[in-house]
Amino acid sequence: MARWVQVVRLRLRSLVRGSDVDRDLDRELRSHIAQEIDEHLASGMTLEEARRTAMVEFGSVGGIQEACRDTRRVAVVENVVRDLRYAGRTLVRQPGLAVAGSLSIALGVGANLTIFSLANGLLLASPSGYRTDRLVHIRTGNGSHVSYPAWRALSESGALGGIAGYSIEASVNWRGGDASVTIMPLLVTANFFDVVGVPMQRGRGFTAREATAERDARLVVVSDRFWRRQLNGDPDVVGRSLTLNGSPYTVLGVLAAGIRSVPGYGLSPDVYLPISRTLAPDLEKPRAAAVQLIGRLHDGQSVQAGRAAVRVVVQRIAERGDDPEFRTITMFTRVGGLSQAKDFKEAGAFFLVLAVVTALVLAIACANVAGLLLARGTARRREIAMRIALGASRSRLLQQLLTDGFVLALIGAATGVALTALLAELLLRVSLPLPLPLEIRLAFDSRLAGLALGLVLLSTLMTSLMPALQSTRPTLVPTLKQGEPAYGPRRLSLRGLLVIGQVAVTALLLVAAAVFLRNLTRAQSLDPGFDTQRAVVARLTFVEGRQGTIDAPAIQAVVDRVRSLAGVDGAAFSEGVPLTVFSGSRVGTSMRLDGAERPVHVEYDANRVGPGYFGAMGIPLLRGRDFDGADRSSAPPVVILNKEFADRYFEGRDPIGLHLAWGERPGSRSAEIVGIVANGKYRTLGEGRDAAIYTPYLQEPVVGRMVHVVARTAAAPDTVSSAISHAIRQADSSAAVQIQPMSSALAFAFLPSRIGALIFGALGMLAGLLAMVGLSGVVSFSVGRRTVEFGIRMALGASRGSIVRLVLRQSAVLVGAGLGIGMMMAVLLVRPLSAFVVADLRPNDPLHLAAAAALILAVGVGASWGPVRRAVRVDPATALRTD
Repeated sequence: MARWVQVVRLRLRSLVRGSDVDRDLDRELRSHIAQEIDEHLASGMTLEEARRTAMVEFGSVGGIQEACRDTRRVAVVENVVRDLRYAGRTLVRQPGLAVAGSLSIALGVGANLTIFSLANGLLLASPSGYRTDRLVHIRTGNGSHVSYPAWRALSESGALGGIAGYSIEASVNWRGGDASVTIMPLLVTANFFDVVGVPMQRGRGFTAREATAERDARLVVVSDRFWRRQLNGDPDVVGRSLTLNGSPYTVLGVLAAGIRSVPGYGLSPDVYLPISRTLAPDLEKPRAAAVQLIGRLHDGQSVQAGRAAVRVVVQRIAERGDDPEFRTITMFTRVGGLSQAKDFKEAGAFFLVLAVVTALVLAIACANVAGLLLARGTARRREIAMRIALGASRSRLLQQLLTDGFVLALIGAATGVALTALLAELLLRVSLPLPLPLEIRLAFDSRLAGLALGLVLLSTLMTSLMPALQSTRPTLVPTLKQGEPAYGPRRLSLRGLLVIGQVAVTALLLVAAAVFLRNLTRAQSLDPGFDTQRAVVARLTFVEGRQGTIDAPAIQAVVDRVRSLAGVDGAAFSEGVPLTVFSGSRVGTSMRLDGAERPVHVEYDANRVGPGYFGAMGIPLLRGRDFDGADRSSAPPVVILNKEFADRYFEGRDPIGLHLAWGERPGSRSAEIVGIVANGKYRTLGEGRDAAIYTPYLQEPVVGRMVHVVARTAAAPDTVSSAISHAIRQADSSAAVQIQPMSSALAFAFLPSRIGALIFGALGMLAGLLAMVGLSGVVSFSVGRRTVEFGIRMALGASRGSIVRLVLRQSAVLVGAGLGIGMMMAVLLVRPLSAFVVADLRPNDPLHLAAAAALILAVGVGASWGPVRRAVRVDPATALRTD
């Protein structure tokens, strides 16, 4: 047998069955010693002389055994195993340390894993499919979408193994029973399921041959959630007919549960439909933004080779077409990367802020555990000094102490993963006020596993390194004689510095929490510029028979029905409703204004509204007139401005009767200004004073399938909501209607404030609790070590009040120092939060700082209360006997 094979076998046996190897070694050494004794006996020595001589000549048995173990080169592994066992036994004997330390780390790790899981699931995760490592996102120079003819040319070129298109912007009406509801489909090209390979639990997806746009195939694949919630989990759903936009569609299959959609961001489309001219009338137009692209690389084809092949085809298409921007590729990357989040800078910034906050919470938790281990190291100073005196190396002691921290961090991280899994289940049950089907799934994947492992190692270093370094540097002689002095000059210890850092970070987090809590209060009391108490908003989505330009007379008939109801003071239709998902559009363009020397660039919020809109919304008309039935396409164009637009661009002139024109060239579309209305909030509660232009719906009909009807009620909106819904359905039974009081419809506007208040409030309170535990531990440890001092002081006549002041002075120094540092950090670091709060709220408002300071002081008092009570109950006689 080869020598190296024997060595490997010996090392493996030493690791797996080390005790057997040690017994074999002991028997072999004893046989050598016995042989030496026999030789000395044969030379005439007595048994005692022979044994003593053999032992002297043989040397130290223990040293030989250690040398033999070293030759196996498994001592490192054996030491790690031994240290793990020792750490486990120590934590079992000290359950308080184990529970407090692991729970602190669990809270910090759980918060970090949860935030990362959200970011991973919403922004970074790969879609579900076959070999997703071969899938790529493709974006050309004309934006995120390309025309259908361009997709067809790319797909037929063979540059990649397959190129599919999809669109998330559409909506369809599903008639499930007596009423229609609007659902969100994913419109996909016929080869979508062939290219992506989305997993199915029932049936199948449609194929490229049977679902081409030219065939106008009426096929549908439903999501697992839609199947369970809307179709009651029908086991015979495959082959069933669904009425979508008034037409029957045959169900081919049901997607697997828990899949991630290609669009990402947590979107979970209800149904998958083959794209067609019926669902997308502008499908064949060369410049129409029809689909986004996802491709599959050929086997063995690299990303670079795929990009080059697609670039050649794109240039060829551009040369024979009329879209010059199509000749470039702006993105060609694998799916599931950071590139997916480039269009969502606000979401990325929000998650970045949350990641920083949760990292600070973990730092506080680790400081807590470090304080506990420092206290434990102080109690073990004599033990550690004795080990050093007996020859233990400092590196060996550091390894053992770091192992203690590693075990705590490992238990804490495992508990944190369990907390994250629990939160994941709770998030699946959360219903957000959004008109989009979202599924927030926190899957434990390789990224999350890597982060968890990294947090374990980071927590080990943060909790154990400083305590281990300090504990392995004892002064041997004094420590071996009596340990650390029980009393003496007081100076700031490392534990105190950790508490100061905890208090500082907690103060920063509490200031951020105060900002978001006050932002929520301010947002709820903010005047949006329209009536939110006596208004009802109904969103109507028509079937494809009305797709294109919405029939204005038909909409007016719906409004007239609503206006005639008892309890309704006014009604009107509009394209958008402010502070909802469908709030209108933001426009930036050049305009020519009457009286201005040259065209000016203007930015404004645009909305198309019907007659009576301002009265129905409760928006005051300041000057001029409202739109009326005469403002139709045959009449001269008119507009109504808000006060901010008039003040900003007309500079004190009365704009009534003046004209504005879009574009810089004479002869472009112009309109007369007939009215001025009050300012309001249009897209977010945090916006400042934005300019706005309203155009009459009857002059510029909306292209699309959706419109809003707003009604002003004489009493509570709930009393007439059902009557309004019934009246609308009588006018058009095929339309999908969603009706809400205006106060409920604005839940989307309050969502960022509520989420921010919830997250930052919870993390701030968690940080405060951890800081309280850390401060209480330091003060308690100090009181315990100063028991003799307190006893001597009280025996010499010191009052209980003076003892209380001594203890509180120590707490005050730590809290005061941490609070001062935290306030300075808050003043500098909370300024970026202004992007997430209402316009007139300053993150550095003294009220926020004062609220955080008050909470910190309350935390300090609460943390000191228990140690103070123990200090004043010290019995002098008992304390003196403990010295």
